[in-house]
Amino acid sequence: MKRAYKLFTENVHYKLLAIVFALLLWFLATNKEIAETVLTVKYTPVPGGDYEVVDYSPKRLNLKVEGYRRDILQLKEEGKVKVLLPGELPKENGWVLLKLKKEFLKLPVSVKVKKVEPKKIRVKVEKLVRKAVPVEPQLSGLKRKVKVVVVPNYAVIALPEELSEAEISVKTETVDVSEVKLPAEIEVKLKSKYRVEPKTVKIILEEGDECKEKALRN
Repeated sequence: MKRAYKLFTENVHYKLLAIVFALLLWFLATNKEIAETVLTVKYTPVPGGDYEVVDYSPKRLNLKVEGYRRDILQLKEEGKVKVLLPGELPKENGWVLLKLKKEFLKLPVSVKVKKVEPKKIRVKVEKLVRKAVPVEPQLSGLKRKVKVVVVPNYAVIALPEELSEAEISVKTETVDVSEVKLPAEIEVKLKSKYRVEPKTVKIILEEGDECKEKALRN
């Protein structure tokens, strides 16, 4: 009895480390085990050029995939993928029939598509035109006699053709500058329902004359 007790209690910390190490190896082996399965997923068409997708059909894809079990389980849980569309399409407006190539699908690195159904999808597209528009900084708590400089002070947005002549500007996210010490530089995201470049601008605050740029004061 004493021998059995000694067998279990002697060098306990080494035995615990061995168990933890074995569990870790099992976990890694399980997650990197190659698996194959069939999934039905939703997808989002991502435009690769100066156009936007206003509708598409069908709304789901059937995929036969192979890869690490961990990545396949994650894909199954999310239930959606992105489909990267080409930069140029057969026509600029209306419905377009596209062959669904495997490389169009954006998946985890380890996951490979063995088969996709349907083999073609239909997308309804609308041509976009690029236009340079001014950037309007949105600043709350802005004190008087503070110079505001926006760099760059314009952005390029992709608009539907019918809006190409409209007067449009892009606003920044609202930033509270009431406690900001001058001089200061703040990087702020741009807000737009259209595609916009760049994604952020730099707002420079300095002591000086009041800026002519539009800003929100609270």
